Amino acid sequence: MSSTSPLPPRSVVADAALGQALGLTGTTVVVTGASSGIGEAVALGLAGLGANVVAVGRSPEPLAAVVDKAEAAGSKLIAAPADVADEEALDAVMKIAVDTFGALDGVVANAGVAAVGPGIDMPADDFRGVFETNVTGAFLTARTGAKAMTNGGSIVLTGSNFGRRGLPDWAPYNASKAAVAMLTETLAQEWAPRGIRVNSIAPGATLTPFNAHLFADQAFSDGVTGAIPAGRILAPEELLLPVAFLLSPLNPMLLGQTLILDGGQVL
Repeated sequence: MSSTSPLPPRSVVADAALGQALGLTGTTVVVTGASSGIGEAVALGLAGLGANVVAVGRSPEPLAAVVDKAEAAGSKLIAAPADVADEEALDAVMKIAVDTFGALDGVVANAGVAAVGPGIDMPADDFRGVFETNVTGAFLTARTGAKAMTNGGSIVLTGSNFGRRGLPDWAPYNASKAAVAMLTETLAQEWAPRGIRVNSIAPGATLTPFNAHLFADQAFSDGVTGAIPAGRILAPEELLLPVAFLLSPLNPMLLGQTLILDGGQVL
């Protein structure tokens, strides 16, 4: 497999300085889909930058492991198990954030699933299930977060460059991520008067526990990386800085944008 390039070594001092520079030190951010992959990397990374992080996932056990990693690093991160399709549960998560840390400043709506297979054979329930998490879940996460942001804030949705490409066998995922891009633009316009900025990231192929078995196949890996000008896929940790940039209160006029991070794959 063509491996992802490692990032430069990080240090507590450098992370603290970066968090301070971005205005994220002491802010409170809710991150969904934080049990593994991109969500875990972003949650731990934001905590390392000095933010108070509430990590959200459906299963308590994986979240507990993320909390342990944060504690070992001396970061502030707590777990709040919830299903993003359950608006009442998300309301409770936002209340936990406010009650624990005093306010809510940011939300990263990252939870996502996929169903892969030919569209002609795709079970309708599988198609609906992807939209329930990737679109309805993102919307409910953003909405409950916006209601809890009494002093404005920033919301970042996780889309995908698949939302810009008709990749065969990925119909529900592709369509859901295209919907996330339009959801970003719509909510950004609606909520700007409330002082809430909405943006999204659209990563390309990223090595996560979900797809590691696919990239273990050399032929599959070569086929994917061969279509990427940068010649490799992303590491989850590489998405921390783009998310932190979008969350930063130093970007008051940045809203409704989708930041594509895919090594030039959709160019």
